[in-house]
Amino acid sequence: MSLEKTATVIQHLVDERNKPGFDLLCKVFEVYPNVSKDWLLEGREPMLTDENEAATAEVEAASSAPAPRESVARQPRPEPAATTQTGAPTAAPVPAEAAPLVAPVAAPAPVAPAPVEAPATPVPVPHSAPAAAAPAAPDTSWQTALYTQQMAHQLAMAEMRNQHLQDQQRMMQQMMDLMQRQLA
Repeated sequence: MSLEKTATVIQHLVDERNKPGFDLLCKVFEVYPNVSKDWLLEGREPMLTDENEAATAEVEAASSAPAPRESVARQPRPEPAATTQTGAPTAAPVPAEAAPLVAPVAAPAPVAPAPVEAPATPVPVPHSAPAAAAPAAPDTSWQTALYTQQMAHQLAMAEMRNQHLQDQQRMMQQMMDLMQRQLA
């Protein structure tokens, strides 16, 4: 669960002194598969993607690996879970940013009417429902962990900026004292 980079390297990236390499970007998407590529690379769109896009990113990452047979085998599994949630992700991304607990509540609601509409398929739907409900809880915890990490990072950055400003103020005061001594 590590990016395998030192804090200094990450700090230089955050300070925009350096640009990330392809290997680091691949590692970020591997460690955090639900981070939006558009958000990370261009600063637009929501920070986190829904499960459908995360599954697509997972398939893309697996297809670039030397074992394409496994990626083909993995692809059909997420699709049934994704098809049962097609109505939920359109409403879920907006509440997911404000309150991550809303997304799991919204996901089971569309699943419940499905067995009533199609009595011939109640067996596959319950199998899809646990598969859809199981990733929802980890996604919430991942979102919470990522948000907590982001907030801790922002706090650390604010403290560093504050320290830097205090150092600059101290140096300016020393320069003013030195100039006043020279004039006197």
